[in-house]
Amino acid sequence: MDNICTGILASAWKGVWAVDRENRLIFFNKGMEDISGLRSDDLMGKDLMLFLPDQTIIDEVHFRELFHKAREELTPVNYSLLPVITAKGELMEQSGQLLPLLDEDGTYSGMVGTVEHFSTKKIGASAGGDGSSERKLDVIYRTSPVVAFLWKPLPGWPVVFVSENISRFGYHAEDFTSGRLLYSDIVYPEDLGGLTAEVSDFEKQEHLYFTREYRILTRSAEIKWVTERSMLARDEKGGPSYYQGIIIDITHIKEMDNALKESEKKYRLIFENSPLGIFNFDKDGTVTHCNDKITEILGIPKEKILGFNMNTSLKDEKMKAAFKEVLSQRQGHFEGKYRAQGNDKTAFIKVDYSPNISDDGMLLGGVGIVEDIGERKLAEEKLREYADELIRMNKELQSVDRMKNELLSNVSHELRTPLTSIKGYSDLLMEGTLGEMNYQQLKAISTVIRNTERLRRLVDSLLYVSMAEVEAIDYDFSKTDILEVIDNAVTDMAIPINEKKIDVLRHVQEDVPQIEADAKKIADMLTNVLDNAVKFTPSKGKISISARKEGKMVHISIEDTGVGIPAELLPHLFQKFYQIDPSIRRKYGGTGLGLFICRNIVEAHKGKIWIESEESKGTTVHILLPILQDAT
Repeated sequence: MDNICTGILASAWKGVWAVDRENRLIFFNKGMEDISGLRSDDLMGKDLMLFLPDQTIIDEVHFRELFHKAREELTPVNYSLLPVITAKGELMEQSGQLLPLLDEDGTYSGMVGTVEHFSTKKIGASAGGDGSSERKLDVIYRTSPVVAFLWKPLPGWPVVFVSENISRFGYHAEDFTSGRLLYSDIVYPEDLGGLTAEVSDFEKQEHLYFTREYRILTRSAEIKWVTERSMLARDEKGGPSYYQGIIIDITHIKEMDNALKESEKKYRLIFENSPLGIFNFDKDGTVTHCNDKITEILGIPKEKILGFNMNTSLKDEKMKAAFKEVLSQRQGHFEGKYRAQGNDKTAFIKVDYSPNISDDGMLLGGVGIVEDIGERKLAEEKLREYADELIRMNKELQSVDRMKNELLSNVSHELRTPLTSIKGYSDLLMEGTLGEMNYQQLKAISTVIRNTERLRRLVDSLLYVSMAEVEAIDYDFSKTDILEVIDNAVTDMAIPINEKKIDVLRHVQEDVPQIEADAKKIADMLTNVLDNAVKFTPSKGKISISARKEGKMVHISIEDTGVGIPAELLPHLFQKFYQIDPSIRRKYGGTGLGLFICRNIVEAHKGKIWIESEESKGTTVHILLPILQDAT
């Protein structure tokens, strides 16, 4: 250690001592010898804590606590008015600092203790101590966060001495001691004016120590926060002579502090502007903070909420039970009607309680989030009333629907009886059983038979629909020859086919296998399809009927050369009572039930039906029906 550094360490404070990481004394300057009445040579290598009884520190426990705090937290600790009885039996009160030192790895390496003031006000200024101990102290000092300075109270603050660990800011000690840099050169420009004014005011007062936080610039222009602790030495006339002191980098602490303030600012912004009511309470259940929204929700002023103890004053048992969950370090929940105490307003609210637990598992308090759910409850009530009304209306519609189906069924049955008689007697007349008839009479009877058959199909359709609505249709499945059914359907449609002179072509494979089906309903289905084909095919048109085996199905197709159907309307053809255009009903008649019934019959046979059509060219109806299993 050079002489200047030795002098600074020896005289920067009234007394300086240092220990290594095992608390063994490695430095004890002349000032400490004068203050304590002990000799450095007698103390070197001894445990500091064993040395304390020799000094009779009256408040030893407090000193040990401060020493432990500085060592554990690695931050400087000030002490003030520590009562000590010296070896000479004198009582004095000391003030100073404990400065923890770190090695290159940032771990604890020792402690420097300073005595900055004592009641006798004796100041020692000469260096002393063992040379090897000073070298050990110098090694520790170079790696510590504490940078020692000695500067003159002149413009710009010329530096006489600075410790080598100024390198942590990118500088060399020689930059300052050579005069190339003044201390003011590294002070952040925005802070320089305030610091200069404060130092000037300090020099006019009688205080010994100067403390201030400000920013400096590193050699790379990086901004760092430091805290300065300096002692002003005065000349014989009381004027400022020189400053000796330290600066410590506190940038990390400032950054954490700023981050905390920013976090608190954001939290406060959320807290105050939240659409939810928010309140905090301590571990005893007393409300400590709340925002304005909660006063709006509960309808009571903030002053009645703050200080309210939920643990002892809550009356609502459900709300109290939700709060009690927090005391067990669990989340609590309340939802329902609530009337705040001291208020007649009843509100629908939802409250969620969350505990605030420390790192060591202790309950610190909690937070409550209150939401006004009155509008939601009102909407739910309206929705429930609407649903009830729909249920009531649906029941009425079902009743009307049943009445309609019953009416259709009764009318259908009543119509079938006279139709059977009309059809039977017309057939007898047509066959000549009741006497010979002339051409005009036969033509008239033919018209009666044709329209009677159409009316029968209409009645059957209405009866089918009414029974389908109540799922009362029975199917009589048996082995069925599909070719025979096709022939019967063509025969049933013979009169209108002949009247329009339509050419019916059959392309039927002779070996088409039997199907398991209700022959009557399959015949009704094919008759309906043929009736549409005849109805929409112009006179002298053509209808082609084919049947062939495809895998495990029989594929039947009925193709006509009629008016065709627009492609966008094809998906709707199988809907009940659907017709392409109102004019169709006026021109061709029909109820819109035929294809609906056809689809139901085919699907009841586990088959498939679909339509292909092109306007002005014709329509083809495709039907797939399963083959009888033992027929394959």
